[in-house]
Amino acid sequence: MKALALAVVLSIASLSGMSAAATPSADPGEAGVRDVENGWSKAFVTGDAAYLDGLLDASYVSVGSKGNPRSKAEIIALARSYATQHPGTQATPLPATSTIAVKGTAAVVTHHGDSETSVDVFYYADGRWRAWYSQHTAISPAK
Repeated sequence: MKALALAVVLSIASLSGMSAAATPSADPGEAGVRDVENGWSKAFVTGDAAYLDGLLDASYVSVGSKGNPRSKAEIIALARSYATQHPGTQATPLPATSTIAVKGTAAVVTHHGDSETSVDVFYYADGRWRAWYSQHTAISPAK
């Protein structure tokens, strides 16, 4: 599960060159969503609680592939723990297998991995994107 969680977080990507204290992107289009996905990944692996706090809505929930929900506070704590246990980890850019769909002030990002599909739901308000919900679903092996 740890490897799967890391894969999902890394698939959420990193914005290379973004400062640790940066705020989520103000671009209301697909580029802005890509920026926050990349920033999210970098913030997670570096334990950047300030970035995560600005990105994740107060009611943010991430539901894992086994149905376990995690709150915003739990995700931030998990990021801090991950960064402490894995210093110097580099995040990777949003993979080509991920898709971004922007509809007005909402966006859905779907990540297609080998063992899991995940979806991040965002909304655009007050000049920036915020993550509201994530869902992770295990892919059953082909029979």
